[in-house]
Amino acid sequence: MNAGEPSFAAPTSGSASVTVPATSANLGCAFDCAGIALGLFLRVSATARTSGFEVVYRGVDSQQVSRDENNLVVQAMLRSAAHLKMKLPGAFLEVDNQIPLGIGLGSSAAAIVAGIALGGALCGAKLDAATVLRLALQIEGHPDNIAAAVYGGMVIAMTAGEPVEVFVSKAEVSQDLDFVAVIPEVPLRTEKARAVLPAQYSRKDVVANLQRTALLTACFFSGKHLSPELFNDRLHQPYRSPLVPGIEQCLAYRQEGLAGVFLSGAGSAVMAIARHSAQQIGKALVEEFRRQGVVAHALVLKANNRGAEISDFSGVRRLTADALQSGA
Repeated sequence: MNAGEPSFAAPTSGSASVTVPATSANLGCAFDCAGIALGLFLRVSATARTSGFEVVYRGVDSQQVSRDENNLVVQAMLRSAAHLKMKLPGAFLEVDNQIPLGIGLGSSAAAIVAGIALGGALCGAKLDAATVLRLALQIEGHPDNIAAAVYGGMVIAMTAGEPVEVFVSKAEVSQDLDFVAVIPEVPLRTEKARAVLPAQYSRKDVVANLQRTALLTACFFSGKHLSPELFNDRLHQPYRSPLVPGIEQCLAYRQEGLAGVFLSGAGSAVMAIARHSAQQIGKALVEEFRRQGVVAHALVLKANNRGAEISDFSGVRRLTADALQSGA
């Protein structure tokens, strides 16, 4: 056995299931700092077996999903088992996924969080939220989506320390708000969206984003009125908007019921927050894409304040059941 390899195998029987919400990160100005969990879900059930991994998949974008050990959920399960110094020889997974892939709604974060939690469960471990976040960060690379997926609600997240830890503070999001995800039929790879960002920014642009991020965070945590100006950004949206026709026009859209509009994650989806008239806002933003020759559709969602939930040997629980809900 090579140095650093798991020292013993995980159980070859036992099962667990997990539910993880979709997420929308960045919120315009809060680039790589914030995310909101939404009412679309990835549900995965896993049963340990003696060898090999098999994935049965139901849901959106099925042609993009691996059915073997290359599946991202499986890869995260193996990372979790390795952390526990165990070897997971195989598992049968049933996946039911509502989260579109590759358009900025946190599909990869949901898969990673699901896999970390399931890997721990099949190894007989009850991983706490901090451990799930730390292991997920090693795969995802940034904390905003994974923190929102684990905790639910609106989260502000940062990384610090060595080894790196994820620090999170969470605000419950009002169910009076609607979240309108407008999804163009043009995927946008995160690698491409990050490649267009400049290496340096002006002090003026950084200060503008800091001002809005601070005030936006205060409004979510206090429950005060949101306005579209709070979501304006100078660090990533101006550079990413030209990658998909229609995004720029959507970000400039205004109407009375609109509380904010921003690029969801790295795109290509646009997210609008509506105090009222959500259906009307969705139709208007779909029309903005259509005018630019891009087909799109809208989903009206609510925020999810519960975060990831797992059913395992210890019963059904939220991953954050052992953490303060105001932060970790």
